[in-house]
Amino acid sequence: MVVSMASGVILSRHVLSFLPISGGRSFARSLHMISAYWGFVWMSLHLGLHWSMMMAMAGKAFPNGSAIRTWALRILAVVIAVYGVYAFAKRDIAGYMFLRIQFVFFDFEEPLIFFLLDYIAVMGLFVFVGHYFTEFLKRCSQKRKRA
Repeated sequence: MVVSMASGVILSRHVLSFLPISGGRSFARSLHMISAYWGFVWMSLHLGLHWSMMMAMAGKAFPNGSAIRTWALRILAVVIAVYGVYAFAKRDIAGYMFLRIQFVFFDFEEPLIFFLLDYIAVMGLFVFVGHYFTEFLKRCSQKRKRA
């Protein structure tokens, strides 16, 4: 996040025009893009690390839980994660993260909702990965305590 802010300051020509910054805009543009995509992935993983807490709060809001609802939500999470893998590849997010693509290209003919749904699905993928990685670590920790 700090890299994203610093590169944004270097790129800003109008808002922060009073700062004596000259040059380095090409490097800052690349750094800004990389940090934005990596930040998106890391924030999504971080949300997944705390997903149990989010589900606990939702459980308080809807106290009458059922096994059917639980399994329906798990299936929905898997569907979102699988579509997230597809959207990650379709949007070539790895290409942006590793700077194989220098500029972000937008298809202005595509409806905005499809773009947003793809990125929400990618976010869901990394939330899913973060959540189940945390669950895996919890189970490993519990097994160690028993042994």
